[in-house]
Amino acid sequence: MTTAMQTAPGGYGHPAGIPALRRVIAHWVGRSRAVEASPDQVIITAGAQQGIDLVTRLVVTPGRIVAVEDPGYPPAAGLLAASGAQIAPVPVDSEGIVVDQIPVDSSMVYTTPSHQSPTRVTMSMARRRELLHFADDHNVAIIEDDYDSEYRHSDRPLEPLHRLDTQGRVIYVGTFSKTLSPSLRLGFVALPHSLVSHAIALRSLIDWQPPVTVQETLLPFIVDGQLDRHLRRTRKVYTERHQMVTDLVHEGAEAGLLVSPSPSHAGLHITPLLPTGTDEVAVVARVRANGAALGNHVQCWLRHDPPAGLLIGFGATPTARLPAALPALRQALAG
Repeated sequence: MTTAMQTAPGGYGHPAGIPALRRVIAHWVGRSRAVEASPDQVIITAGAQQGIDLVTRLVVTPGRIVAVEDPGYPPAAGLLAASGAQIAPVPVDSEGIVVDQIPVDSSMVYTTPSHQSPTRVTMSMARRRELLHFADDHNVAIIEDDYDSEYRHSDRPLEPLHRLDTQGRVIYVGTFSKTLSPSLRLGFVALPHSLVSHAIALRSLIDWQPPVTVQETLLPFIVDGQLDRHLRRTRKVYTERHQMVTDLVHEGAEAGLLVSPSPSHAGLHITPLLPTGTDEVAVVARVRANGAALGNHVQCWLRHDPPAGLLIGFGATPTARLPAALPALRQALAG
C-alpha cells in the first residue's frame, strides 16, 4: 500500500504526529487492547520514556509527590525524580500496587497494571477499580504504562485502566520498542481531551515532532496487517522461550535454588526470588562468567533492603541459544 506524504519533503510535521498514523494507532489500540481513544487524543512520541516525560511536565510541578510501584521500572522512577517530583515508593502485592499505601496528597501514580515490571503480577479487577476510586477521590492522575501487553502466553488480558476510567484520570502510554525495535524510538500516549492542546504546545517546544520518515514507514506496516502478522509470529516464539525459562525456574525452586514467582502468563522476562541470605550480586557475576547475562533485579527497588532475586529476560536471546544458556544459569545457581 502506498501512503501519501503528510508533509512537504524537508518540512515540519505536526507536533502530535502524522494525522493518518494517529488515526491508525487509535483504531489499532482499541482493537488490540480495548483502549477507547479518538485520534485527536493520540500523540506520537519517541518511545514510552518521552511519553512519560511529556505527561510529567504537564501534570506534575516540582516538589509534588508521585507514587511509583516498588519494585518498579527504574528508568521511569529516575525520570520522575529528575523532573523534581518527590518519589513515593508503594509496595506491590499479588493484586498489584497497594492502593491504601499511596499517599493521599500524590499528584500522580505511575503503574504497569497489565504486567507489572518486574514482578509480572497482573493487577486484579478489584484493585483496578480501587485505584480509580482513589484517583477520583483525591484528584490524582494515573500513568498506565502498557509496555508489553501484546505478549500474553495464555490468559486473556483484563480491561485496561484507561477503558475503566470515567473521569479522565488515566493517561495511557504505549510503545513499539518491545514489538518491533527499541531503535525505532516510537511510542504514543492517549491523553484526556483536557490535556491534548497543552501537550501539543509543549511538544512543539521540546523537539517539535516525531521523525516523519519513521512514521511514514510504520503507517502502512500497520494498515496492511503486517504488524498483526508479526505479532502472531513472535508470540509463538516468545511463548516457547517463556515455557523453557519457566521450566528452569520450577526446577530451580524444586532444588531449593530459587523461589518461584507468582504464576504469570505474559511478558518477556521472569523474576524469581533467591533464597534468603543468597548474595544476588555473586550469583549474577557467576552467570556472566558462564557466558550468560541477567538484568539488574536489585536496581528495580527503591527500598534499601530488597529481597535478592533474578531478572531473567528472554526477548533478545535466540531460542536456539537457550539450551546452552540455561545450563549456565543452573550452574551459577548451584555455586
